[in-house]
Amino acid sequence: MKKNPFLYVIIVSFFVAMSFLIILFLTQKNKKVQKPEYNVVFLSLTNLRSDHMSLYGYDRETTRNIDEFGRKSIVFENAFSHASWTLPVGISIFTSTYPFFHKIMNGKVYGNPLKLSRNIITLVDILKKHGYVTAAFTGGKHYAPRYGLIDRFDYSEVFRAYKKGEEPKNQQKLWIEYGYTKDVVPAAINWLTKNKDKKFFLFVQAYDLHCPFATPERNARFDHSYKGEIDFCRCYWTFERTKPITITKNGELTKYYTLKAYPFENKYYGINLSERDIHHMIALYDGEIYTADKWITRVIATLDWLKLTEKTIVVFFSEHGDMFGKYGRFMRGGPLRGTFYDDVLHIPLIIYHPEIKPERISELVQLIDIAPTILDFLGIPIDRQFRGKSLEPLIIEGKPINKYVYAGSIFIPPRSNELFKYPSKIMSIRDKKWKLIKETVHKEEAGDTSFELFDLEKDPDELNNLVEDNKDIVEEYSLKLHEWQKSAEKK
Repeated sequence: MKKNPFLYVIIVSFFVAMSFLIILFLTQKNKKVQKPEYNVVFLSLTNLRSDHMSLYGYDRETTRNIDEFGRKSIVFENAFSHASWTLPVGISIFTSTYPFFHKIMNGKVYGNPLKLSRNIITLVDILKKHGYVTAAFTGGKHYAPRYGLIDRFDYSEVFRAYKKGEEPKNQQKLWIEYGYTKDVVPAAINWLTKNKDKKFFLFVQAYDLHCPFATPERNARFDHSYKGEIDFCRCYWTFERTKPITITKNGELTKYYTLKAYPFENKYYGINLSERDIHHMIALYDGEIYTADKWITRVIATLDWLKLTEKTIVVFFSEHGDMFGKYGRFMRGGPLRGTFYDDVLHIPLIIYHPEIKPERISELVQLIDIAPTILDFLGIPIDRQFRGKSLEPLIIEGKPINKYVYAGSIFIPPRSNELFKYPSKIMSIRDKKWKLIKETVHKEEAGDTSFELFDLEKDPDELNNLVEDNKDIVEEYSLKLHEWQKSAEKK
């Protein structure tokens, strides 16, 4: 048969075109982001649970403005913290090390203040060396300069809930130290406006979502009908698992939880909260989220107004969440077993990069991964002391980064703590299926160790402890925890 030259040309052209398209596809898929000198902004709303954000599927519209920001960004659906309170986590974020490495886990231990060693490098130090002007505007307390992190910024301001001498009488001294977005954000925006022509790293953080949930203002938009008499200008919490009690009130049996309060006169006392009271507490918490959402996103709006959006990387996160009654636990009470549930450790993480298309990523990531990711985006070498992993391969190529994520810390209560007197160590490990929580409480010298194991695929709310039926898995994951701790502590 005589060959058809036109058919031959068509076939060859087809294969050439397909080869070109395949090469183009592979090139685009694995294309690294450009490395210009982007500005960097970190935004933190401490104590924000991811499952109380409408961005993450919550049924109340709590984060309308952050939702809009998320639609332009990379939203990490499975991001996890490393401890249950701000001090160790904040240090971990900026050092990209676990609490067992940097050891800043208590504000004070028997009167001895702790401060981050100058031998431990931070993201702030690295960016300053590469010509960034750095500034931090925080709510103070665990982000106070005395802990050795905030004092590394070129410029910093710390805010309190109230100015000295203007504190309301029903506010405890402890909570007055926490600053809010209504003060932090305007100061940060003022600095940003003045430094818009410089290469900058800006950190903005506030405690609006920390208890008490009626401060800085009582926002009851999600529960207007509450008629109870509980003073939510105080914090209420537990240090152990608690079981509800039943009390006859107005001729009806009502279930209550007995929580501890900390009044301004510095004496602990118990108070009974009904399920209706707890419902209102949660509504006030959600109201605080709604208010803080409007304040914190003003920083993002300012970037737009200053025409900096296309040359700025923005990272939004929270250090930890909170407890509202699971297993009778309220607040966090230090790193006690139960406060390492996902209510506390599963946190929001959103990254905006001008060159990267928005998407939602379900792979496991950790807060210590933020700093190396930023350095990778900027083309700056990652310090070998960092223990986190850059998320750029996950974002750009879809390559999973973490098979496991870890949390772990030590809590040594000060002598003045009347509610929980014993040192404790708590750790957790999880993958996509299993999560193990291990806690040792040192009531005696040897310590009392206990475990909780959850099948996250079948029990995402962590309600069924499967330790007794899965001894082999407990042993396997406990060994991984032991190996991780040793590795985490190495200098």
